[in-house]
Amino acid sequence: MTKPGGLIVFCTCSLQPEEGPAHIDALLRRDASVERLPIQPVEVGGLDSLIDANGDLRTLPCHLSEQGGIDGFFAARLRRR
Repeated sequence: MTKPGGLIVFCTCSLQPEEGPAHIDALLRRDASVERLPIQPVEVGGLDSLIDANGDLRTLPCHLSEQGGIDGFFAARLRRR
């Protein structure tokens, strides 16, 4: 996948949990050489509402509604140990 210390960003423009978070959860369960590297709110303009409890990015159409909304997508950052 990548060399030790290498980063992987998994991103999908889907609101379906089985197309985003479920893939990451399954990978982390089966491969101990990969760890989640939480995304920090400062990396997304301080919008902490876009970061879930796992440190993954999840946007929904209701986010930034005062500016017309935003597409829904999911992103997780992973690191090879």
